[in-house]
Amino acid sequence: MKIGLECIPCFINQSIEAVKMVSDDKELHTKIITEVIKHLGTIKFDDYSPPELSKEVHEIIRSLTKSNDPYKNVKNQSNKMAEKYYYHLKNIVQNADDSLLMAIKLSIVGNVIDFGTSNRFNVEDMIENALKKDFDDEPYPRFKEVLNKSKSILYLADNSGEIFFDKLLIEELIKNNTKINYVVKANPIINDATVEDGFYAGIDKLTRIIEGDAGQKSSAPGISLSFASDELLKLFKSSDMIISKGQGNYESLNNCTREIFFLLMIKCPLVAKDVGIDMGKFVLKVKNSNNMR
Repeated sequence: MKIGLECIPCFINQSIEAVKMVSDDKELHTKIITEVIKHLGTIKFDDYSPPELSKEVHEIIRSLTKSNDPYKNVKNQSNKMAEKYYYHLKNIVQNADDSLLMAIKLSIVGNVIDFGTSNRFNVEDMIENALKKDFDDEPYPRFKEVLNKSKSILYLADNSGEIFFDKLLIEELIKNNTKINYVVKANPIINDATVEDGFYAGIDKLTRIIEGDAGQKSSAPGISLSFASDELLKLFKSSDMIISKGQGNYESLNNCTREIFFLLMIKCPLVAKDVGIDMGKFVLKVKNSNNMR
């Protein structure tokens, strides 16, 4: 998915948000925004997906603020907030008529914990919506069919905090005795999950955690195969099933030729248009070489 004009204000607003997290220096704020705008003026839209350009924008921010992780406090808060919900949500999954479907829905609910977009949603409201409202789950039979045949799953993580909601789904997936590789970022980027977050949530006790872009000096808020490690590229080809969380991963991989199950909440009008679903909706979509269902 390529960037559009609508992406530019988001990059600027995200830059303002990031620099204010680490400095009150208004001159520094102005300098960073000026440099970001200057860089945005040099790019060709057809050359970038939103995560790829975001990677470059945040390299500018980190360089000028001298902060390797502007969102560190936000990520810690997100993890602590989500941890408080975990056992309540686990009880909901265990008592659901279809525990796998409920775990999928709640995993998507976790996608609201996102400081990488300009839209904010209330987590408690989203949990209630997951319990009360249906969502477009047309691909769910295909999800179950592929899962039942799979010996290996590649699970592409999205954000810190959200990983506690992923944990609910992973606990359901491993009931099939399926080997899972849980993919996080090698470097801090916005509020995306890293190995440290995975350990905090106890994901390592359930499955293996790998850095999808190991060896890169900076990360993108999405799994761009051009920046992927050799290990991830091998797993991307060999895994029986791929589950992808969040908008960044969708923006990076929606044009892939292999089957991918995307779990996300629509927070961006460009993504809404591409998926064909309204803003604020829960999404389970399967993308393969022939179509998007």
